Amino acid sequence: MLATIKKLILKKYMDFRLKWFKQDESSVVFPESLRKVKRILLIAPADHPELEEEIQSFASGLYEIFKQVQVSTFERSSFRPADGNWFGLPNESYLDNFRQEKFDLVIDLNIMQDRLCTYICALSGAPLRMNLCSGEYDHIYNFHIRTNKLQPDVRRLEKTLVNLQKFMQ
Repeated sequence: MLATIKKLILKKYMDFRLKWFKQDESSVVFPESLRKVKRILLIAPADHPELEEEIQSFASGLYEIFKQVQVSTFERSSFRPADGNWFGLPNESYLDNFRQEKFDLVIDLNIMQDRLCTYICALSGAPLRMNLCSGEYDHIYNFHIRTNKLQPDVRRLEKTLVNLQKFMQ
């Protein structure tokens, strides 16, 4: 019962907190900004371990598109209770690890928006934040690549790389 109440409070708090983040009003010239990217954080889909190979292929594709880039990955399953507060949110020291990396671009590969991943993206400090799906937290992201939801996830990841390549030309 206590766990259920805690989950409900966490959900309500995260919904409130994510809606509280203001939409980034700054102007970004995406082809120019993308050409300057040196550090990328790739957020792997929350509940899709079957996509592990495809995520690795996606990361390899990023190395081909962005020359001399460093790609780090975050997997939701790697988030341990010790990394969070009593609510289950990432604690400040955990978030500081992301901020200290000074990522230029965060790519959230979740097929449906995930609160924890969106929260980390919002607090990462990255000037470019990209997602692949629309949802109630779109204001957190300032770069959206949409693909056909009816296509298999593998094909959607491939199309995302193709679109990123187009921006880089």
